[in-house]
Amino acid sequence: MKLPRLKISKNTRATLVGLMIGVASLWALTMAYDEARENLLSFFFYTIVLLLLIAVCAICVVAAIYLVKKIARRLFAKDAQDKPE
Repeated sequence: MKLPRLKISKNTRATLVGLMIGVASLWALTMAYDEARENLLSFFFYTIVLLLLIAVCAICVVAAIYLVKKIARRLFAKDAQDKPE
């Protein structure tokens, strides 16, 4: 029986699988070393907060780059229109 593929990109699938492997590995380590559940939950929480912070910073950098490109395009377009040929 063949399962249908999800209609998501290859990179997204690879990222999700990597995250699932990481979670499974951390769970196996906590079971092996009998780590407290509170420590594990706080670690997961702060890891997710860190990842979200990185994503927000990346979005801000990309938005700033596009804004600079847009402003530069408008400025240079006005300069080209003002110059007599």
